[in-house]
Amino acid sequence: MTTTQDLGSKMDALIRLTAIQVLGDKTGAEAIAVLGRAGLDNELIAEIVGTTPATLRGAPSRVRRRTGSPRKAPAPKSPGREA
Repeated sequence: MTTTQDLGSKMDALIRLTAIQVLGDKTGAEAIAVLGRAGLDNELIAEIVGTTPATLRGAPSRVRRRTGSPRKAPAPKSPGREA
């Protein structure tokens, strides 16, 4: 009979395999972004891409610094409202 712990470990393995398949040739920040948008936590993403959770916490700021993009996109203005 399969225990809850066995099911959990099998689900973890499926998540990792699916993530690796989805990433394909993506590496670095692009891979981290894809996995983050998929809802994976930093610990699991770090394990999949081969880094540490601490490295991942700094990744968004490094990407913004390189690209010069703002922290968040500005909110769209509502139609009919004056700025």
